[in-house]
Order: sequence, then structure tokens, then C-alpha cells
Amino acid sequence: MVDQPGPPGAPRIQQKLESAYRELLEALWFAHQVFKKDGRDGVRVACHAVARFIWVRHENPELAALRQALLDFDRGVMPELLSRDPASKERSRSSQREHVRCLASPCLEVLVELGEPLEQAAAHVARRVSRWAGLGRLTVTARTVQNWREAHRASEQTARRHFESIRDYILSLSNPRAEVERLLSEGPPDVPES
Repeated sequence: MVDQPGPPGAPRIQQKLESAYRELLEALWFAHQVFKKDGRDGVRVACHAVARFIWVRHENPELAALRQALLDFDRGVMPELLSRDPASKERSRSSQREHVRCLASPCLEVLVELGEPLEQAAAHVARRVSRWAGLGRLTVTARTVQNWREAHRASEQTARRHFESIRDYILSLSNPRAEVERLLSEGPPDVPES
């Protein structure tokens, strides 16, 4: 096993190539069996196998975005990755777009908790987030980021817990402001370029 930094969002520990490759082939064989019975489920299983291979081989997690796009499609949301219609990207409810919102919101929350005025912190986060992939043509303003934060703070328990766990993790670090800046610079892991 290797313990070294990799692309944002990749695990720190990687599985050896031979072992990961054997696991991938077994999973793809299983996906093929599922595909013969139900094509759609077979594709989903194959995408999951590839996503796992990318994860354990310490590769860029953006390469596994198709799996999440298919899951979004199954729940009735047209993911940006599969859409040909630019208008569908405007007010997307895909997991990819939610992933972006879910990282920007706690960044704003942390800056406010560190004493930065809300308007100033929101403008700073909005400037940085507007450069992230996964937003399509969405214009991100300070008000946009504040709305995302308020929506996460007021959301049902599961979504709020996720928002709070990211916030709490950042605040537990020795230099939370530096971590927020790192996140704002790199953007969310696991979001493919638009």
C-alpha cells in the first residue's frame, strides 16, 4: 500500500494494481451477468465497479462522475453530464450541483464563525466558487452563496448533518481559514470539468 497525496478527493491509501485490477474484472463480470437480466442495472453496477477501481487506485475522482450522473438520471434528475440541453443546466438539481453547494455553504459558515462579516465572506466565497467546475452558466453572487447556506442550515436533519459535519471538521483544524482557502482554490473534489 502507498500513502501519499493524490488528486483532490482521492483516498490517501491505494490498493495495489494487481489486486485492484482483479477486483475490477470480477465486478465487471458480475455487471455483465446483471446486464443480461436488466441492462440498466448492469450499467449501474459496471459504473460502480469502475468508480471503485478509480478510488482504490488513487486516481482523479472526476473520472467516476458517470456513476453519479446515472444515479441522478434514475431519480428523475437530468445530470449535466448527460444533458445536451444547455437550459437544463441553468437550475440543475443534480448531485453534482448539490455537491458544489454543499461545499460552498460550510466554507461561508466557517468564515462567518471566524468573525468575518457575512456580506464580505459571502462575496469572497462567491468570487472563488464562480470559477469552479460543475456550475454550468450559473452566475454565483454573494446572495446565491448566502441562500445556499441558509437552505443547508434550514434543511432536514440528514442534509443539515452533512453541512454541519463539514463545518465542524474545518473548524477542528489548526488553521480553518487556510483550509477554507484551499477548498475555495481547488474546488470540490469529484466534480468533472464543465
